[in-house]
Amino acid sequence: MLSGLELVIALFAAFVGATVMGTVGFGYGLVLAPVLLLFLEPQSGVIVVNGVITVLVASVVVRTYRHLEIKVVWLACVGGIAAVPIGVLFLANADAGVLRVAIGLVIFILGIITLFNIQLPMVKTRAAGGVVGFLTSLSITTISIGGPLVAIYAVAQQWPAQKVRTTLAFYFLVSYLAAFAFYAWAGLLHRDTLLNIGILIPGLIAGLGLASLIARRINQRIFRFAVAAVVIAGAVMLLSRELLQKI
Repeated sequence: MLSGLELVIALFAAFVGATVMGTVGFGYGLVLAPVLLLFLEPQSGVIVVNGVITVLVASVVVRTYRHLEIKVVWLACVGGIAAVPIGVLFLANADAGVLRVAIGLVIFILGIITLFNIQLPMVKTRAAGGVVGFLTSLSITTISIGGPLVAIYAVAQQWPAQKVRTTLAFYFLVSYLAAFAFYAWAGLLHRDTLLNIGILIPGLIAGLGLASLIARRINQRIFRFAVAAVVIAGAVMLLSRELLQKI
């Protein structure tokens, strides 16, 4: 279980991640995952990140459910649920070093996408929801990263901001609940993992509180650059650590 300086650093990362997600709508795993993977085994780190995010998206759904339209998100949810068993299988059997490198590379790539606000034309059609839902769920179930992909899809539909937020939260909630059912089935849920999820909740709450204060005042373009810088730095740090261990 996280303790001492590791816990302090992890709580700060949880706080920063929640501030980022509460301000721009995604990025919690991008910030928290590379930090946790410095202290925890990849399987445990992935599940801890996903556990804390589950609490976050559940709170969003409860607060904003009036904006939810099932008809626009059901296809993504079906795709997401279909991907969960495959993702859990990958997570349970992947080599720890390979998993860390994969997570680092995905974080780095998504950091570049965030930095340059890259658009993906192929996700503009609503029919792409099932494919995007599948790929996102496969990614978050296996490596806890992938939110920007479905966020790009939601924004491409030109929905109002509140609808985007509620739709993404509902999709993630469905995918994460399915993932935890399969994590338990695969024997990946342990006492220390659940305790680590619990002790990071205060950082989540504090970060969301700060986000609610600054979301309307901050320059979104500058903030996006800052988030991308943090994300890319975290990815480089994780990849460097893994490569140095190989030397």
